[in-house]
This record gives sequence, structure tokens and C-alpha cells, in this order.
Amino acid sequence: MDKPLTDEDRTTAIGLARYAYEYIEAAMLVEGNDQTPTDISPIPAYFLALHGIELTLKSYLRFRGVTVKELRGPKYGHDLHACHRKAKELGLLSVFNEQPTDADAMRMLVGLNEHQGLRYIKTGRKHFPLWSLVEPLAVRLHQAVAPEVGYRSFNITYNPLTTGAD
Repeated sequence: MDKPLTDEDRTTAIGLARYAYEYIEAAMLVEGNDQTPTDISPIPAYFLALHGIELTLKSYLRFRGVTVKELRGPKYGHDLHACHRKAKELGLLSVFNEQPTDADAMRMLVGLNEHQGLRYIKTGRKHFPLWSLVEPLAVRLHQAVAPEVGYRSFNITYNPLTTGAD
């Protein structure tokens, strides 16, 4: 008899990269690229991009040996900053050329999603990052991680000086 598959067997770096790709792609479709550079994008686009970034980081962590139990547990869970710190500790910056605007975009996304603020209405003043910062972060991060774990990625390039798509 075959041994039943566990979560550790089923949750692969490639699978996480695939889900990340699909969330980021969906974010780009929702955004629609019909905004001026100073417009705020639709809230679901930010949520989808944030989740795609989280899954990309978890794909890298899984590839580097972090267990599924750890990824789901309190140490990482949905804590983007903890996932990002651990990924950098495990060599992420050797494959990902992090731009100064990336940290700002990530910080703002995490702030917006505090207490599920990108999923549910949360009253009060909000600071949204420009989509021209969020999309390049999500896509470039995926482009760096996907080849490492054995998955395809986006065929888009961004000018690092303007952060807009070429």
C-alpha cells in the first residue's frame, strides 16, 4: 500500500509559485492599467498582489527547506515581514534585486491589510501605494523566485529608474 501524502508532500515550492503567479496575474487584470500614475487602483488588485507576494515568498521559503507546518504556524502565517526576513536570511537577495521602492510598497501593503483591511471595510485614513510600485514589486519578485523553484514567470520588464513597465 502506498503511504498517504502529507501536507509536506503536497505543498511544493512549484505549487506555491503557480498560485502566486495566478494571484499576481489576476491583480493585474483587476487593475486594468487604465489608471493615471497617481490614481489609486481597485482595492481587490492590492489584495491579490499582496497575496501573490506572500505566496512567492513562501514558495522561496519552501524551496529552501522551511516546512509547511512552519509556514502555516504563528512564526510566519500571513506575516509578510517575517516571510520576507526569513527569505532574505536564506539568500533571496542573491536572486532578487530589491529596489528602494520595494520596501515602501511592501510596508504600505502590509499596513493596508492590517486586521484584514484589504478584505473588509476599515474606516479611517488609508495610504495606498501607487500601483506603479506594487505591480513591479510583485512581478519582479516572482521573476526572481520562479526560476529557482522550477516554475515559469512573467515576460515583463520594468525600468528600475521609473518603475513603470517598458
